[in-house]
Amino acid sequence: MLTKKQLNQVNSVFGVYIKDGLYSLAQSRKNHWMEFFNIFSDKDEWDGVDLNKVNILFTYCVASDRLKKLLVSLQNEHVKINIRPQQSRVIAITDILAGTRGLVKMDDRYTSVDQEVLIPQLTVKDNLDIIHTKELAGMHGNAERIQNRLLKFYETGVNWDESKKFLFPDVTPPAPTQKPLTKEDYLH
Repeated sequence: MLTKKQLNQVNSVFGVYIKDGLYSLAQSRKNHWMEFFNIFSDKDEWDGVDLNKVNILFTYCVASDRLKKLLVSLQNEHVKINIRPQQSRVIAITDILAGTRGLVKMDDRYTSVDQEVLIPQLTVKDNLDIIHTKELAGMHGNAERIQNRLLKFYETGVNWDESKKFLFPDVTPPAPTQKPLTKEDYLH
């Protein structure tokens, strides 16, 4: 079992349990953000994987101590960590009173304060691509939801956060944009 210190260490890479016989990888980043990658395997064995060459599916701010059933192994010694810049553009509340959501850019602290507002209010009509591709700000701590998102992507190629439907009721999920890849796809 992973310790709290391991779960909260920046740039640690974890084996992610999706279901029996299906695993993936995630890497912790600054201020509790975690990247989940488009790489899957039937075993939690990742020797030789360079995460700089693996597409990031999504990045969530996570309560890592609540993800113990999801994050099952420490892989720091087996993979090359991702050093690409951390995702800084997210969908966040831009007007609390009006309840509007917009596109913001976080500063290098990656916090929910002092965000630069890029688009004050997103609409499905005008900003569908942003709604499809940018993640929601806020803490994610439900391992089952993350597992379900990864499994749905693995089975269908659709990379979609279902909670966006509550904020944008008229939005439909995107079409598949990339195919799920296995560890062997990257190593060959």
